[in-house]
Formats: sequence, structure tokens, C-alpha cells
Amino acid sequence: GGERGVGESEQQKLTYLNEDLHNFQDENGFWTSDWVLEVTVKQHDGKDDEEGERIDFSRVQKSHNYRLYTVDANQLIKVTVKNLSTKTAVKFIPSYVPTDFPQGEEEPEDEVLLASGGGVYEFPYPLEKDEGEEEDAWAIRDENGRIILKLRFALE
Repeated sequence: GGERGVGESEQQKLTYLNEDLHNFQDENGFWTSDWVLEVTVKQHDGKDDEEGERIDFSRVQKSHNYRLYTVDANQLIKVTVKNLSTKTAVKFIPSYVPTDFPQGEEEPEDEVLLASGGGVYEFPYPLEKDEGEEEDAWAIRDENGRIILKLRFALE
């Protein structure tokens, strides 16, 4: 409830940034990547819903090399990554991982170069889950083909 002001407050923006900034530190304190990525995932109710709605943080499980989002069926799921490093550009290969992987092949896209200081990439198409569909994912691989981060999507 309550009225929404015009635009998001600074506090809200910071909260979102804290949620979206990916922590590449594993349970032993080892950094598995020096990338500084902000990952934003939104659900859109059909093609006309430009704004979309962020996946609530309570529905995101995180590890150093993946994020698992619990999403709703029949929504368009759009993913954006932003390079927050002030010095280092990031090169990666986005790749769609189908529900029937490894039988179903991964579908890599062209290599992406994210400029330092806020380069943004929106994944090439939204994902949509039907009722009962298994998990699928976007994999973010480095130039050597190593998965740096896997963005996984599952229904309740």
C-alpha cells in the first residue's frame, strides 16, 4: 500500500543495487571473478508491459557462480547486466541453457563487450515459462568458455 512517489527514492535505488550487485566470493572467501556486475531480472506481463516488475529478493537464491530466480508462469522474463567496474571492460558470451540440458544443446549468442563505467547488455530475448516447465537458464561464459555466472529460472 501507500502512494508511490514519482520515481524511486535514493534508498530504494540503493536497496536494488545491493540486491542486484553480484557477489563472486565463494564460501571460502575466494573471489571466482573480478567482474563487478549488476544483474537485474524483471517479469513483464505481456509485450505491452514496458516497466515490468522486479523479482522480489525473497525469491532469489544466490551463490558465487549462480542466481536462482523463482518466477511466475506465463510472464516474460527480461534480464539486464551492467558493468559497474570503473576500469575494466568485460567480455562474455551469453548462452541460453534449455530445460532439457544436457540433451538439449546450449545456444550461445555473439560475444558481448561491456564497457567499463556502466556498459549495459539486455539479453536478446525474454524467457517465458509455461505451467510445469522445468528450470532453464542464461549462462554467462568468459572468453575461455568458463561459466562465470548462471542465471537460473524456475517456477514455484
